[in-house]
Amino acid sequence: MLFKPILLQMIMKESKPPLENDAPSLAGVKKEFETLLAREREVSRLKGQMVSIASHEFRTPLSSIQLSASMIEHYFDRLDRAKIFHHLKKIIQAVQDMTAVLDDILSLEKIDSGKIPLNRRHFDLASLGREILDEMQSLTKKDQQLQYRYDGEECCVYLDQNLIRHCITNLISNAIKYSPEAGIIELKTDITEQFICVQVKDNGIGIPEKEQPKLFETFFRAGNAKDIQGTGLGLSIVKRYVELMDGSVSFSSVENIGTVFNLSFPRGMNDRDQPVK
Repeated sequence: MLFKPILLQMIMKESKPPLENDAPSLAGVKKEFETLLAREREVSRLKGQMVSIASHEFRTPLSSIQLSASMIEHYFDRLDRAKIFHHLKKIIQAVQDMTAVLDDILSLEKIDSGKIPLNRRHFDLASLGREILDEMQSLTKKDQQLQYRYDGEECCVYLDQNLIRHCITNLISNAIKYSPEAGIIELKTDITEQFICVQVKDNGIGIPEKEQPKLFETFFRAGNAKDIQGTGLGLSIVKRYVELMDGSVSFSSVENIGTVFNLSFPRGMNDRDQPVK
């Protein structure tokens, strides 16, 4: 008769710890579920913003394309060669603007999904800097000046050239966009014993101090830039590309005075064994 109660006590005793251990397990599952739910909400929010940004940023260039195409179609026999090419140039520029928006959105998606390949190779940073400024000269406003300065060692760097090109191009493009006519935009590259540095400096509208902590957030646009076309994706992508190459990005800005962006990458042995040819 005593065997049954004793056996029951033993079973209850043995089964009690797992029941107690279930509490942390359930709490962990709950926390993981809440994390996944928060992530899903963030993804949904970002998708909504992407759709909103795309529709907003596409509306203006599409209107420009439609207007220019209509002018050519209906007044072709009355337009001289120069005016026809003027409208064709507007169409090309509008297509390029929409392509840039799509590229930013696709780049962000690839970064978030880990699909951006890192392809390091040796290249001449000074030559790349001059090449980028030459390509962007046609985008400058009236009397704007693009200047380049190179300091430090004469050697090739070992980074992803495509990612660096994207970062510099984005920063120069922003400097042109947010700087006044006759403004000076300077690109500086510097190679020291320990670091590879890239600096872009402008004398544009600057970033309001209270909004500076949000500058690299996805879709963020400063209050003083709302009337200037942009998606709020560029700097977020720049930061992620720089970090993908083990670098860091910093900036200083004063409203109505200008902004300076600095990209810095640590040098390794691969940077030191390839002199510029």
